[in-house]
Amino acid sequence: MVATTFCACAALLAGREAQEKKHEMMVKRMDTAHIFITPGDIPAGKPYKVLGELRYSEPFSLDVIDSAKIEVRLKAMALEKYHGDADAVIKANVDVDASGETVTVTGVAIQFESSADREMMHKMWEGMIVSPK
Repeated sequence: MVATTFCACAALLAGREAQEKKHEMMVKRMDTAHIFITPGDIPAGKPYKVLGELRYSEPFSLDVIDSAKIEVRLKAMALEKYHGDADAVIKANVDVDASGETVTVTGVAIQFESSADREMMHKMWEGMIVSPK
C-alpha cells in the first residue's frame, strides 16, 4: 500500500511539473507575441516610457539581414532585458558598415504608460474571432 501511494504521489508531481512547464512556455509565447517591432515611432497621443536601447552586431550574411529573424531576435532581447515590461521595439534599424562585413541592428524598447494600452497589448488575441465577411 505504501508503494502504491508513493507511486501515485510521484505521478501527480510529474504531472504538475509538466503542466507548470507547459504554462511557462505558453506565457513566454504570449509575451513574445504581444511585443511588436516597428522601424518608426508610436503614433502621437500614445505616451510611453523608454526602457532602453537594444543593439547587436554580426558578420554579414543573408540570415542576418532577414527581417523575420531580426524581429525574432529583437523580441527575444527585449524580453530578456526588460522581462514583462517591454511592449514594443520602435525605431528598429539595420545598418551595414562601409566595408559590407558587419551588420548592426538597433532598436528602442518601450513600455506604454497607459495601463489600458498595456492591457490591450497583453490580451490582443484573447476572444478574437477570425471570420470572413
